[in-house]
Amino acid sequence: MLVPVEESLYNAFEDGVTADKILNFLQQNARPRVADRILSVLENVYKIVGIRFDRDEMTPAHYYDEFPSRDVFEAACDYARDRSGLQWEDSKKMHQVVKAEIHIHIREFLRGQNK
Repeated sequence: MLVPVEESLYNAFEDGVTADKILNFLQQNARPRVADRILSVLENVYKIVGIRFDRDEMTPAHYYDEFPSRDVFEAACDYARDRSGLQWEDSKKMHQVVKAEIHIHIREFLRGQNK
């Protein structure tokens, strides 16, 4: 019996195949001894991967990693956060990721800070 890897599960989920359909197929086609040992474990794994797949969402974004000072970095984070556009920040490295829809505003904000 082949055990599908996580990548193939994501591909199946993207094509509309559910974890339940995969489990039903394995239950119907696995040899009895294999089914008894493996299917209960696989069921939990597939459901977890399916939940994680449903939760993940791709969002267009822009990455910033060159700030002239910590003050400018923190101001840019606050600016993005106030506009619900800050997706991620690393304060130690002064990096941030913002949603694509506020990228132009952040860029203009940073230009104003550099004057």
